[in-house]
Amino acid sequence: MGAVVAFCSQTGSAKRYADWLAVELGCRMVPLEQIEVVAADADLVVLCSWFHAASLKGAKRFRAYMAAHGEKRYAVVAVGATPMPSELWPASEHEEAFRRSFPAGAYPDMPWCYCQGGFHFERLGAVDKAMMRIYFKMLEGEARKGDQRSGTALAQMREGYDGCERSYLDPLVTELRARGWA
Repeated sequence: MGAVVAFCSQTGSAKRYADWLAVELGCRMVPLEQIEVVAADADLVVLCSWFHAASLKGAKRFRAYMAAHGEKRYAVVAVGATPMPSELWPASEHEEAFRRSFPAGAYPDMPWCYCQGGFHFERLGAVDKAMMRIYFKMLEGEARKGDQRSGTALAQMREGYDGCERSYLDPLVTELRARGWA
């Protein structure tokens, strides 16, 4: 048996975390579109995906796979542009965004972790670029009103950044091993 890490990535951050996790678990990493074929013999399937409009890309497909294969174990790595939990970005906000895709009532014990990714405007598609320009205008207004968080986010996103760190996966790996899943 073993594990499979399925990923969904737009700018590369989620794919990078998927690669690191696959190495850590000693398993294959595949695009989410290949999950049905590649994960057939796996007993642990991990989705590594990114937040888009406050929900995880590919979550609907992953939930459908989970429903069809209830005998397997599942975990999720949720990658986002906001920093790791801190005073400005509390863990509860990451939890709230995660629960939009995997409600606690339906998935109460599924292990997951949040990992900060990066932001690379130039790698976005045309629609996402247009949406981000609108978001930047909103952040500018909030920053002018003195919102430190909006100002910080705007400055980082305009500059572009890579916030990926392999160590952000440690809590999930520890949890999977404690459960005897990895």
